[in-house]
Amino acid sequence: MNDKNFTRVLIETAVDRGIKDVTNDPKRSLRRLADLGKQYSEGRFQKATFGHITNLLKNDDSPYYTMLENFLATVDHKVIKTFGLNLGYDSWTYGARTIHKESKKRGYMLPWVVQIHFDGTSTEGIDTGDIRVLINRLKPLGVNTYVILLDKGNITPSLCDVIRSNPTCAFILFLNDPVISDEEIKTIKNLGNAVISVNISSSKADSVCRKLKSDRALYVIHYFYSSDETGSLADGDAIDKWLSYGSAFIFLIQKDGDKGVAGKFAKRARLDQEYPILIWDLYADIKLVNEIISDIPFIFEIASDGSVVYPQNTGMSVLETDVISVLEKIAPAFHPPLPS
Repeated sequence: MNDKNFTRVLIETAVDRGIKDVTNDPKRSLRRLADLGKQYSEGRFQKATFGHITNLLKNDDSPYYTMLENFLATVDHKVIKTFGLNLGYDSWTYGARTIHKESKKRGYMLPWVVQIHFDGTSTEGIDTGDIRVLINRLKPLGVNTYVILLDKGNITPSLCDVIRSNPTCAFILFLNDPVISDEEIKTIKNLGNAVISVNISSSKADSVCRKLKSDRALYVIHYFYSSDETGSLADGDAIDKWLSYGSAFIFLIQKDGDKGVAGKFAKRARLDQEYPILIWDLYADIKLVNEIISDIPFIFEIASDGSVVYPQNTGMSVLETDVISVLEKIAPAFHPPLPS
């Protein structure tokens, strides 16, 4: 067993014990889990994140205690552990270390997450075979988190096969039109390394969330906002609506303009512990994580036709040019992070 796998086994054992203890002494056990994360943190991002969580949980009246207790009571613990380790260890710890080493060697910055738009109803553009190739090229470089935005269609068996063949990666599947069968929920839950995000603008969102919760599946919710409604996101009615879906997390996704303008609102809400739900801005917070890891707020996003559309429309396509060659041309130059 190599050092990476040995460390993961140690963390798994400690997490198992910590989750089991939550039912007996929730506040103390959650603090212990945060301390565990801090103990195994190596990079600047992990240390900053778990240090922040530890400070938040010092507040006995924090709404996050209620949120986390409900989360642990309603989601399968095996799924929480698998997805959490894939994201927290394989992506943000071991993966971040590998990304830093490879970026330094290559001279350009690698992203910690790749966003891929996918149209499951089309025979053109990116298919699951292309997604598999992308992951096979990027995973050895430390890129272990993949956001799949299903613009049309739903989760297919071939997409599940890609997820299954990458058991140490973390996948977030954003369903635009959430139609999901009991069998599909069972399949995703058994994979353990994927989380489903439900578009709450869909008329089916409420029933889908109830179905996911009844099956103890790991799910989050998301909302597409426009730049002119940023000021209304903190409205009490909006927050109450978000809470009604029973999720511990919501991702805000800007659909126009310079994406990520709700990032300040989301960060402030997390710091102030205003609501019993963790609010994230997809674009702003991906940039934030990358900036903490490498000092460079880099996002790599691929449209369903294969074209690279973020950080800008590059005119390049991963279906025509190998993804590594694309990154060589468009990624920002690497420079060592400033001392923390």
